[in-house]
Amino acid sequence: MLYKLAHILQSRLTFIWTLIEWLNALLFALRYHTALKRCSQHLAQQHLRLATTADAEALAGFFARQPEGAFRFFRPHAFDATTLHTLLGRRSWIMFVAEEEERIVGYGFLRCFFIGKSYLGKMVDHQHQGRGIAQRMCLSAMAIATDCGLHMYESINRENMASLRSSQKVLHTEVLEELEDGDMLIEDTPL
Repeated sequence: MLYKLAHILQSRLTFIWTLIEWLNALLFALRYHTALKRCSQHLAQQHLRLATTADAEALAGFFARQPEGAFRFFRPHAFDATTLHTLLGRRSWIMFVAEEEERIVGYGFLRCFFIGKSYLGKMVDHQHQGRGIAQRMCLSAMAIATDCGLHMYESINRENMASLRSSQKVLHTEVLEELEDGDMLIEDTPL
């Protein structure tokens, strides 16, 4: 229910959604500020790093390099530098990257809510898939969520088996609900 309401507000009532985003980010940062300081440690254990506003252009370039088919199931936000800069500045979006030779080859995020929920999203460069990058992102996100005391969820399409398998290899996944367009709401917990 909350999932559907959020999508309605985001697409039809933009002003209200922007206000909710701002308020959520403020409340999340206040509630979880101590645990948020440890995010970089959890990411470093999996050879990932926290993305900053300085990464907006590089992230936009990462998305521009992906084939159109990569976005069939991955549409959590716009992929331009301006939008990414805004999201990177919000404390309720924990965004992280995997790099190889100083080039972004993986992108992940935890979209967090002050009520104790978070949603994981991940994308690996089409030339770097199958190397365990998504699994490392899952493990780091779970460590962050656990440290903060957040429940972690994902929305994965039934046809996107690669994304589902990357989560299932390192996390316990439980389908909670069938969503529209073949998406499933999945709750992740540690193995």
